[in-house]
Amino acid sequence: MDTNIFMREARNVQPDLPPPHLLQWIVYKAVSSEELEDQNAPFRLSVLEALHETLTPADRILVRFILEQEIIYHEQFAGMSDSLRLCGFLLSLLARLDDVRLLWEAKITNFDTMCGFDIQLLVGAGVSATLAYLQHIQEDWAQEAKEYIEECQQAGDFDRLDQYRATMQRYFRNTV
Repeated sequence: MDTNIFMREARNVQPDLPPPHLLQWIVYKAVSSEELEDQNAPFRLSVLEALHETLTPADRILVRFILEQEIIYHEQFAGMSDSLRLCGFLLSLLARLDDVRLLWEAKITNFDTMCGFDIQLLVGAGVSATLAYLQHIQEDWAQEAKEYIEECQQAGDFDRLDQYRATMQRYFRNTV
């Protein structure tokens, strides 16, 4: 499948998810039961790269779906990839509070993602807005995320969010 064709067809059905004949190219698909490789990981990365160049709010449902697939993939092994990070970055740029839960799931998927999936990705809508949002959710995950974000805030992790975002933009333009 060509990435440009995929993107065109996927955007033709927005705001819905692409149809199954397209999703089959980006869904997590183990190479075999013995290997920890994902057959569709390279194509997912190419879609994420295309989204990075042309991201719009209408792409949100597709970015969320890809992040869900990346979480499934990363649950299978101890690792952290640029695909997961880029997906989280794109979702963070869209700055929707209702994406915080999925971004938190990505962060806590495994040891490596806990260390490597930047906490700044969870506060795309702003630190105060994110904390206020989490305050009103009476679920364990929200309390854990809120406490973690508060600790990171006290440590100064959000002091230069604009600089962080600019650095991430450059990184993904030059690396992936």
